[in-house]
Amino acid sequence: MNNLPNIYLNDSRPLDVHRWSDYPEVNSFIDRIYSSLPAKIGNTKIRKKHFKVLLLDLYVAWTVDPDLKLAVSRDNNRYKAKSRYNELHISKVMPDVVDMLEDAGLVHTANGFFDHVKKIGRVSRVWATGRLAKEFNSALHLHFGINNLESRECIILRDEKKKDIEYEDTKQTDEMRSLLRDYNALLAKTHIDIDYLDKPFLQFKKPNAAPLSIAQSDKFVRRIFNNRSWTQGGRFYGGWWQRCPKAQRNHICMDCIVTQEVDYSGLHIALLYALQGIDYWATIDVDPYLVDWPEGIDPAINQREATKKLLLTAINADTEEKAFKAFRSESASRTPEKKLTDEVLGKVMASLKVKHALIANKIASGAGIDLMYIDSQITERLIAYFTKRGVPMLSIHDSYVVPFGYDNDLIREMKAAFCAVTQVQEVRLKHTTINSHEYFWADRWTVEQKKAQGEDFGEPSQRHKDDLALFKRFHKLPEGYPEWTHPDTALY
Repeated sequence: MNNLPNIYLNDSRPLDVHRWSDYPEVNSFIDRIYSSLPAKIGNTKIRKKHFKVLLLDLYVAWTVDPDLKLAVSRDNNRYKAKSRYNELHISKVMPDVVDMLEDAGLVHTANGFFDHVKKIGRVSRVWATGRLAKEFNSALHLHFGINNLESRECIILRDEKKKDIEYEDTKQTDEMRSLLRDYNALLAKTHIDIDYLDKPFLQFKKPNAAPLSIAQSDKFVRRIFNNRSWTQGGRFYGGWWQRCPKAQRNHICMDCIVTQEVDYSGLHIALLYALQGIDYWATIDVDPYLVDWPEGIDPAINQREATKKLLLTAINADTEEKAFKAFRSESASRTPEKKLTDEVLGKVMASLKVKHALIANKIASGAGIDLMYIDSQITERLIAYFTKRGVPMLSIHDSYVVPFGYDNDLIREMKAAFCAVTQVQEVRLKHTTINSHEYFWADRWTVEQKKAQGEDFGEPSQRHKDDLALFKRFHKLPEGYPEWTHPDTALY
């Protein structure tokens, strides 16, 4: 038992009960450590399965950050072994396995607590000892073989409190699951990385902010529906790129191919007008975010950007008050936007409703959850198109990352999907295409040329090159560029 200060125990994440591997090299590693433990009590097969899940997730956490802890509940009620969301049937045996590893000197633990008066608490923490870290250090190459159980549920239904709930399968859920499993299989065999990083994580400047792991084991995508309804929500979630800042997404590479991001940030506004039978950009075609602000506003505020954030926030809020609160919450600390009052934001909101009178009744009305379902149908069509062709594509809700050269395919298919879902024909959709840094072979693209173009990161790091080579060898992928490489691609 350890009594570390809270600041160290906060560097944690929940245990991933889906962590698994069927690779022989990984299983040999597990068997060797398991056989070194004292005699086990109870059902050996069940206990070893729990041991494997815990050890693999400890390994993944350690490769990201040796100080990263796992939050492992000791509450038996937290384990639902027969749920569709727990395919490995991880049960209340897990706390016993934690104790077994602690007794063997393989893990440290810190007990959790719950204060019934203050209504605050912490789940127990578990992390590798120096002895286990030495075992992990001798098997660094194995992380490519650790992913998720192939049958892991990827179609999620949640209730009004955002808790996962059980459901009966239908033809629709079977079809959605089949597509998403094919998509996840494609991502699993694609090396997706930020190529300039010397270490596989992003460290943020915000105090106590946990680093973002850029891990090949964090590529699993789920589709989540809300409010017990198959027509609310439905967006695609998962993959480290969804938590990655936009500036760093510009440096995503897929199997050594640089990428382009096509951003449809005003998609929900276009959708709201489309549902009224109006093609916004073809018939109205004015900047949707330009409105008059009250006098006396801090000149440091970028009024157009603040208006854009307020409108897009309000579309997803139930009330204006919730929209204003969310606006301030999402504004950076110590900025003038953070200090904007409900009164000021209310005046801007009133101007927006006048400007967008045709959809004013949808602003701050809770319409966002329905719009998410519509945009998820569009994204589903894009995933189907690229997956069928074996081309990896990443979704960040209303923005998409594709290998260099596939931006025109994305734009064309996006228009087709929008028209098919909304029944608005010949629509105009505005987007921005963000090109990844211009990497070419060193003899064609010198350091001086990169600097002249404003490139700050130089060539891909040795860490990235080594990681890609190991990934290809581990998955027995052919050398050279992937079959889906576009003729007009950009290579580093």
